[in-house]
Amino acid sequence: MKLNKKILCMAVSCLLSAPLVHADTSVGAYVNNDGWSVATIDQFNADTARNAANVNIFSTFSSDWDYLSQPASNIVSRDAVPLITWMPYESASASTDVLLAISSGERDAYIDNWIEGFISWRNSYPADAQPSIMLRFGHEFNGTWYPWGNKPEELKTAWRYLHDRFVAAGINDAVGWVWCANNVDVDDYSDISQYYPGDDYVDWLSLDGYNWGSNYSFTSWKSFDETFSQQYVKMVTLAPSKPVMLAEVSSTEPHDVPDATWNQDGDDSDMAESKEAWVTDMMQSIESNYPAIKSIVWFNTNKELSWGLNLDGNTGLSAYNNAVSGNYFGGPLAIKSAAPEAPVVVEDTSKGRKNKGKTTAKTSLDIKLTGIENALSRVPAVVGQKLLAREAEGIRQMSKENLQSWRLNRLLDQ
Repeated sequence: MKLNKKILCMAVSCLLSAPLVHADTSVGAYVNNDGWSVATIDQFNADTARNAANVNIFSTFSSDWDYLSQPASNIVSRDAVPLITWMPYESASASTDVLLAISSGERDAYIDNWIEGFISWRNSYPADAQPSIMLRFGHEFNGTWYPWGNKPEELKTAWRYLHDRFVAAGINDAVGWVWCANNVDVDDYSDISQYYPGDDYVDWLSLDGYNWGSNYSFTSWKSFDETFSQQYVKMVTLAPSKPVMLAEVSSTEPHDVPDATWNQDGDDSDMAESKEAWVTDMMQSIESNYPAIKSIVWFNTNKELSWGLNLDGNTGLSAYNNAVSGNYFGGPLAIKSAAPEAPVVVEDTSKGRKNKGKTTAKTSLDIKLTGIENALSRVPAVVGQKLLAREAEGIRQMSKENLQSWRLNRLLDQ
């Protein structure tokens, strides 16, 4: 008993001396024109209840930093962090295995020139206001639609090599490294841990996932939990101290109909669903069951489907604004986010406790930890496995040409 009281006093002392950590999560977006126009950023910020903390832009190894400097500057001018999706792909030599070219040193000149351009761009700002970036390299590696997909050893080796070039240049403190898996495994491994380069090389974990509705013969309307819970649990189990970003997330509109030009061969059986309800459920689920999610980046464009919130024919904006108006989704975005200290909740049960009018037997001291530090102590129930398995099988049956049109060309044509 004396030992219990001593532990209790120590725990309460820690609790009272440590500030409570609020589980703030930031919100951001991909917007039309990849940040090349401040107008699209401004419009998103004007229409939503909270400004974007980061803005996603896409680039390949065919472009150097000079190409990115303008959109990056536009994003920074709106007090947001450029989230650069850096795709190891070269349009002029599409057959080149860029991952191997990186790790063999064949792309050193290109990488070093990119880094020098980035440093020069940062130095154009005042010393106390030099911007940072987030780098999402080789995203959706556990799929087969990108040339860098389904190559775990090559990806890890190239990732570490690339990371070390930034370290050697003395600029890595200004870069947040975002390791991003797809929500559905469509590779030969079905194990995202095979691709993980290690805690020392990753600042953020990340997921991409979409509710495709019934627009493909192998997809159906999925809730947020059905879309993300399975991969999220795997991810936080792999690296429970890392924050998680949803780098691409959205839902189709129930009024979207299959478009044959995008090889959509589904139906309109989801027409009675609601995007407003989907967004509401998403935000509530994140706050209740996904404590590691610290950044949400909405894919705000209408392309193969109506993914946007505030564009022509879109719904979901009211639900989004209602959610982000609350404190939970008002978090700052730190590129090197670390797990915050978790508040300690102490319950002294040494004298027994009442449960519906009954006193339980005496038990030892209960000390509970909450927050991202214990991401595994509060995880969602894993649901939707059959839906995702059906989706994965449908994607596997796609021709190489249709796969490329479905994902790679979709980004290169932005």
